Amino acid sequence: MEATTTASSEVIGKSCHLRKPIRDRAGRSRFTEAPVIVREMKNLDRRMFLVKFADGATTFVFPDEIELLS
Repeated sequence: MEATTTASSEVIGKSCHLRKPIRDRAGRSRFTEAPVIVREMKNLDRRMFLVKFADGATTFVFPDEIELLS
């Protein structure tokens, strides 16, 4: 199966709040930061977002792990 990328202008570029601690790709625990959504993807029928933190680190999160900020 392939991962597909969607360009949803509704969420791309928006900041979000993490609802629970998550680990980035380097294994660092993140929680108090407000990453920016870079990309929306669908893989194995699951919706995911690629988020980028202020220090440039990225990781994938599921919609229930974040809350969009205004």
